[in-house]
Amino acid sequence: MFKFVTFEVTGDQRLHCEKCEQRVTKLLTPLPGVRQARATAREQRIEVLLDPNATQPAAIIRCLREAGYETRVV
Repeated sequence: MFKFVTFEVTGDQRLHCEKCEQRVTKLLTPLPGVRQARATAREQRIEVLLDPNATQPAAIIRCLREAGYETRVV
């Protein structure tokens, strides 16, 4: 069963523009169990529709950290 998980960008590197949003979406969408990802620079939020049996939120946080974004689950 898929569920939405929302992450907040908390570190120094922020989502600044549409290209940042697209970068995050392209980064997360190929991960196993991720059906959809949407980043919003204005709110500093990343919403991910995922299958928790295939990918845990901690894996998303690690992936975003490797790309330079510190996040936490909201």
